[in-house]
Amino acid sequence: MTKAKSNVVSDFVAPIAVLVIICAVMSCLLALTNDATAPIIAAAEAKAKEEARMEVLPDADSFLQVEIAGLPASVTEVFQAENGAGYTFSITAQGYGGKNTLKMAVGIDMDGKITGTKVLDHKETAGLGSKITTDAFQGQFPGKDRGLEGVDNISGATFSSNYFRAAIADAYTAFDLVKG
Repeated sequence: MTKAKSNVVSDFVAPIAVLVIICAVMSCLLALTNDATAPIIAAAEAKAKEEARMEVLPDADSFLQVEIAGLPASVTEVFQAENGAGYTFSITAQGYGGKNTLKMAVGIDMDGKITGTKVLDHKETAGLGSKITTDAFQGQFPGKDRGLEGVDNISGATFSSNYFRAAIADAYTAFDLVKG
């Protein structure tokens, strides 16, 4: 019985070349897919943000974005209702899941009262900290001022509740800047 001679090109170079070609083709296909879907995803995100603004400030008719320096780092966008109903604040803050894991919208009327809150995305513990998204928890905030008197934390999810409150405090800091 004779043993076949090993050939460096067929044993090593050819398989590597095939894998490189496969990776290059797949990368190109992924890039094309990303280019095709990026505008659709951006439009869907913009629509979701607009709907959230309308939900947290229901008396508004339309919004104008406000550009102002010195906002808290967690406040990513500020919009003013064109009819003077108040402001909405997009917040990306720390949650129990880590830095920038709690994304929410807060509406504050011209009298400094919360008109609504909406969690857009979070990484809180399922079944416990995720209760910050429930109507029972978020329903406590409309009509409250910056003191948040009478707002209860979620039992067993104090960290998540406190992160939510901290995000609202940042919204009030931004409110003072834009209204001031």
